[in-house]
Amino acid sequence: MSRKVKLLACLAGAVTPLFLMTGVASAADETFTVKTIISLPHGQSVGSFDIGFDDANIHTFAFADRTNKSVDLIDTNTNMVVKQLTADPPFAGVRASPGQSSGPDGVLIVDQREVWAGDGPSSCVGTVCTHDSSIKAIDIKTGKTVAVMNTGGQRRADELCEAVGREVVLMANDNPLDSFITFWSTETYSMLGKITFDGTDPNGKNIQANGIEQCKFDPRTGKIYLNIPATVDPKTNNAGVVVVIPPVAPFKVEKVITIPTSTGCNGPAGMAIGPNHQILLGCNGTNSLIIDDRDGGIIAFLGGATSDEAWYNPGDNQYFLATDGVLSVVDGSGAQDLPATSAVGSHVVAADMLKNQVYVPINNVAAEGGASHICRDHGGDDTLGCIAVFTAKNDDHCLAQGMPVLDHDDGDDPVFMRVRCDDDRHGDRDR
Repeated sequence: MSRKVKLLACLAGAVTPLFLMTGVASAADETFTVKTIISLPHGQSVGSFDIGFDDANIHTFAFADRTNKSVDLIDTNTNMVVKQLTADPPFAGVRASPGQSSGPDGVLIVDQREVWAGDGPSSCVGTVCTHDSSIKAIDIKTGKTVAVMNTGGQRRADELCEAVGREVVLMANDNPLDSFITFWSTETYSMLGKITFDGTDPNGKNIQANGIEQCKFDPRTGKIYLNIPATVDPKTNNAGVVVVIPPVAPFKVEKVITIPTSTGCNGPAGMAIGPNHQILLGCNGTNSLIIDDRDGGIIAFLGGATSDEAWYNPGDNQYFLATDGVLSVVDGSGAQDLPATSAVGSHVVAADMLKNQVYVPINNVAAEGGASHICRDHGGDDTLGCIAVFTAKNDDHCLAQGMPVLDHDDGDDPVFMRVRCDDDRHGDRDR
């Protein structure tokens, strides 16, 4: 019997949720180090890249590879690159000018059969782009582009998330020239709605955004949460906010959670859905936060842990926060483990919940920066870069409540795991 089947079989009688963070005394005892590295085929370089995404159901880690104008797929069983999905028309690739017009950017695996990737405009001359930014849906098996969804944006279509079981994807055009989000059907590839954060649209609660970052769907509340790292609003002192949006038409902001800089979070960027009503906000500033998905109340301050992209792994009840040179690790009780050293430009992270392997692309500038020789030290080439695979010797093996989930099929609600991890059972050690 496979590990996934065994774990799922145990869920039938497992209904007790994890204890609230404030009620658990848990030791921070996992130390993550590089287990192996993955090099791109044919001597290709890991240069400019963006968001990564892991779907343990199909044993696949995907990340946006702008340098090679592809979405690269890694088999998490073998830790080898198995496909490099290109698009028709091609991804924008790396553009120095105009800013925020490169692609692919955000990446998502939809219904275990397609990769959806945000892209920059297809044609730019100087600072003028004449074709709209888009989302490109690519069939994983055939490699064919099945849909090109034009957002109407002047700059890139960046980060995206799926309301699992609702057949809705949210895409953010984060540049101030655009500053909007759109909603798309995963069945018809049609636009279902749009919210503009320009300070005038009532559906956006009159928010004037200065950037748009990660979003996540929370099956506990049935809502989408979206990070806006800063606002142009003297009334809120230009603070960042988290907006809450039901994934149904007519799409509109239902609630606004203000994140003042006095919290030490100087703009929420990364986001991860954890156990027990937890949402982790990976921040710029001095620390990140864990908030309550019901009322936005602060559950924990995570001193020194900051991030661009954040990820929660239900397979070991750990949060991971990626920022320049550091991979921060926080477990579901709020205890912070020792951070791991990554490399210059390593702002992307995703974890596979069955293998408990954490994937961090390592930029080829690491050799120049001198801060890391991860690729070289594990049989690769610093000048080409690599994807580092982090693991912990004493890591928990469980399935906790949180996102992403296992065993959700097209049209079905996600199976939201509710199994205690070892730290939660024993309080002070891993087993």
